[in-house]
Amino acid sequence: MKDLPTLPHSERLIVVVGPSGAGKDSVLQAWAGLRSASGPQVHQAQRVITRPADGGAEQHEAVSAEDFVALQTTGVLATTWQAHGLSYGVRHHALAPLAAGDWVVLNSSRAHLPTLRQQAPGLSVVEITAPPAMRAQRLLGRGREDEAAVSARLQRHTPTVQADLTLVNDSSLHEVAQALQRWWTARQAVP
Repeated sequence: MKDLPTLPHSERLIVVVGPSGAGKDSVLQAWAGLRSASGPQVHQAQRVITRPADGGAEQHEAVSAEDFVALQTTGVLATTWQAHGLSYGVRHHALAPLAAGDWVVLNSSRAHLPTLRQQAPGLSVVEITAPPAMRAQRLLGRGREDEAAVSARLQRHTPTVQADLTLVNDSSLHEVAQALQRWWTARQAVP
């Protein structure tokens, strides 16, 4: 596997992290609905995942484990990580809008943040979280895991995150998205 490259123009890269069931995809969709088409563009980086497409909120690129290794080996992926027994990655072209002056949002993993910070030292981190009971309900509602697996996921130790913004997604989705919009608007003013 080749070394992971530096990601240029990372001052416009927003990395979203948080526990499963926090509602990251839902918050990002609600935020997309608030942004003006006339302002700076924000692109959500499509992830490559070794998980079948499930029709959920995220439209990821589903690949086999063998295909993922081939993408990694040939240098097609800008960054990769492992989480929950799956392989995740992002193709270089998904980050290309950064070079054009646009913003990119990447839904990533807390454990992958140290690597991403090395690759993209200018990135901003948004952590989205929710109370455990709410997360359990959302995870069970997905239908990907049984109660025992959800319980194990909720009890898993997770690394501490030094986020630029932390959002607790336990109220109105619109209010959480508005808080993200206010932060992003202020972030654009930072040189």
